[in-house]
Amino acid sequence: MKKVVLLLLLCCSIGLQLMADPPIPPKGFRWVLNQEFSDEFNGSELDQKKWNNYFPGWEGRQPAMFNPEAVFVKNGNLEIKSGILKKAYKGYKYYGGAVTSKSKKAHFGYYECKAKASKIQMSTTFWMSNDKVAFEPTDYRGDSYSQELDIQECVGGGTTDERFRMGMNSNTHFRYVEKRGEREKFISKGLQTKVKSEVSEEYHIYGAWWKNANEVLFYADNEFSDTVKVRTDVSEKPFDRPMQINMVTETYDWQPITNVNDLEDESINTARYDWIRSYKLVPISQVSGAVGDLFTENVTVSTLVKEETLLINCIVKSNSQRKLYIKVKDKDGNLVKEIVKDVYPGFGQDEIKLQCDGKFCTSKQYFVEANF
Repeated sequence: MKKVVLLLLLCCSIGLQLMADPPIPPKGFRWVLNQEFSDEFNGSELDQKKWNNYFPGWEGRQPAMFNPEAVFVKNGNLEIKSGILKKAYKGYKYYGGAVTSKSKKAHFGYYECKAKASKIQMSTTFWMSNDKVAFEPTDYRGDSYSQELDIQECVGGGTTDERFRMGMNSNTHFRYVEKRGEREKFISKGLQTKVKSEVSEEYHIYGAWWKNANEVLFYADNEFSDTVKVRTDVSEKPFDRPMQINMVTETYDWQPITNVNDLEDESINTARYDWIRSYKLVPISQVSGAVGDLFTENVTVSTLVKEETLLINCIVKSNSQRKLYIKVKDKDGNLVKEIVKDVYPGFGQDEIKLQCDGKFCTSKQYFVEANF
């Protein structure tokens, strides 16, 4: 058989300034924006329908508490400022802040944020978590567990640990309490990914594809880092439950003591989140998806001949519902086949199969065009 020749056409680009996409979806599916857990932070105040300016049930790790008044939305960013409390409170001397999602139903999907860390000894973080529930197989003992997916934990200043100044530090924690009153055990597996500049010097994009109950894929600045297989010491499906989203600045007891002068320096004491975007997978032909200038619109095609069948693989990014035209032409430019498909908003991958017939045969040479 002769090789099928590919001709690639790109559509006009839209929204180039956004500069971030989720990973290529599986065949037959597309990513659509999950608006419940997405925000561009372009307003003048926190969207109270989506977010809390505190962490329910947790005041923060001493010596820094979570202060709702440290949370701002301005200049196109969510800002979380750190500082010194005017008056000590229950062992707290300093403050950071926490923004958490109202909904606790974030499940399998892709979650990413674009953030610039503060340049102080306190952290800038992006993670997911849920509350303790009974561990069913041993419920009679009072066993319980929760999940924690750390996409990014970093410390922008005052640390000699380069991993936290120059990296994306990610982890999967199965947090297990074996009996009532026993100490919690962290059953964990994570990774560190180095980024090209310090986390406090410029914005970086941190993402995780929570693929299923056992697997998380991590991405830094739109590049794949590695896959983490969640430990199954206790549960065969350890990451099975939905979680909430957290953006938090806090103190770590294993990092240097917070420098008071840094906390008072407004040029370095604020963590900034340009946006957070969350995506869910839906079938390629499901009528759904938010309309808007989210993706740089284009279509790419590749081809493969297999058992007298021409396989046309299409990767499509679209911000609205539209028609996709796929044309198969012979070497003289004559139209042999034309396929018209409905495309819905999102980022999808589809495969089209063309069987040999009287007019079309895979032993010949063809060009494939695709455009909107």
